[in-house]
Amino acid sequence: MAKPLLTSSIAAPAFFGLNTQESGVTLQEGFALHADNCVIDKYGRLGARKGWSTLSSTLDTVAGDNVGINLTGLSDFQEITGDRTRMSWSATKFYKGGAALTTLTPTTTDTIAAGNWQAVVLNDHAYFYQRGYIPLIYTNETTADTFESFVAHAHTAGTHQLSNTALSAYGRVWNADTPTNKTTVWFSDVLNGHNFGTGTAGSIDISSVLTQGADEIVALGAHNGYLIIFCKDNIIIYGDNNNFQQSMTTTSLTLVEVIQGVGCVARDSVQNTGEDILFLSNTGVRSLNRTVQEKSQPMRDISKNVRDDIIQAVNNEVLANVKSVYSPTNAFYLLTFPATSQTFCFDTRMMLEDGSYRTTVWPALTPKGLLSVGSELYFAQPNGIAIYRNYLDDTEPYAMAYYSNYFDLEMPNINKIIKRVTATTVGASGQTFSLKIGYEYSPVYYSETFTLEAGTVYEYGIAEYGLAEYAGSVLINDQSAPAQGAGNIIQIGFTTTINGTAMSLQKLSIYAKQGKVL
Repeated sequence: MAKPLLTSSIAAPAFFGLNTQESGVTLQEGFALHADNCVIDKYGRLGARKGWSTLSSTLDTVAGDNVGINLTGLSDFQEITGDRTRMSWSATKFYKGGAALTTLTPTTTDTIAAGNWQAVVLNDHAYFYQRGYIPLIYTNETTADTFESFVAHAHTAGTHQLSNTALSAYGRVWNADTPTNKTTVWFSDVLNGHNFGTGTAGSIDISSVLTQGADEIVALGAHNGYLIIFCKDNIIIYGDNNNFQQSMTTTSLTLVEVIQGVGCVARDSVQNTGEDILFLSNTGVRSLNRTVQEKSQPMRDISKNVRDDIIQAVNNEVLANVKSVYSPTNAFYLLTFPATSQTFCFDTRMMLEDGSYRTTVWPALTPKGLLSVGSELYFAQPNGIAIYRNYLDDTEPYAMAYYSNYFDLEMPNINKIIKRVTATTVGASGQTFSLKIGYEYSPVYYSETFTLEAGTVYEYGIAEYGLAEYAGSVLINDQSAPAQGAGNIIQIGFTTTINGTAMSLQKLSIYAKQGKVL
């Protein structure tokens, strides 16, 4: 009598995201060993990331042709009236606009030869800081724009600093990290980001609170009424007895805490999510909120499941090139490492039991600048500004891949003969899908390629995962592929090409026969 088929399923592949830190043998079901060019969507499914579409179409006036302008940064200038101007820059030029870029030429005594500016906005002015350069001021005037250096601006006061990092918070502009001073934070007069000489302008020297040796400021942040000073190996937190009001002075600032042994290594990794501040340390991506609110609690490592990958990326990167963004609409924090062509995507909707965020990797997308404005996400690309939209990378398809952890179908001492695997996909149609099956930890996989059919439209609820209710119709496709081979330890994966259509993986079903007892 023939033995019946054994059935097993992975109900929500990669529901917990990547885990490259632990042994693939002992991983909990739901983790993935590979999750490339994908996200964990709002229903808990592994879905393709969106692609990027070029937004900038008018380049003749800025580049001389349409070859490209090699953008390295983006910012959003929002005026009190609500009007918005997109700002961008390369190593040698500044631009404004989105679909049509026009060149901005600042009046400055310096020749701009680097494109690592940090932009902040205060009271209808945009301020641009970069170490070793005179800060720049942009104002959208009624008659004409003005783009000037601090030296040329008629209303500046006090000494300007050649700072690398800046912050607009509590009605002031804060800046730090000059070529010659790594331990002082300067702050402007209230509501006047170019006045550092009169009113309540002042500075903070943190050298006296660095009791564990010398350190240097990397970035600045603001959170829940505190000023956060990120150094390489320490985090300094200040409050103000006058609640950062107009009466604030240097003497009213109060040291709240010095967090020793952890700091920030990349200025542009710092992102305020509203509820938290995320940043890159030399041991992974950290969360500040719980440490600030509950001082007895340790600082969370949200990248715990990919920590070694992050550390390796840090060691191989020019840290000034590390960029990040928090997108409230997409509920993710992106951290990009251009040198290794990796962008880590941290899903902020759900925290795992170990305090980490679900993570995927985008190896085919490493923009040099990132910006979230409203519901849109923008990238700085070589040929201009791009928008995170659709499912092509500038009209080109891109690869998505997933590989499960290793598992034994809860029969550790029995060989399994895999006969068939069924993939349940959502939203895909006509895409080529390559099923991968591996045995006994071997890097050699049995592969079966098939094309997803048109599928069937269902009114489909995702309530089985306790996540959300999908209100509209959705395309569901159950596609089976024959399988070969046998083994005790199994790994299932797939690769597909995203060619303009969204796709999510709902479930993988495995059908096997019982083999010999080991």
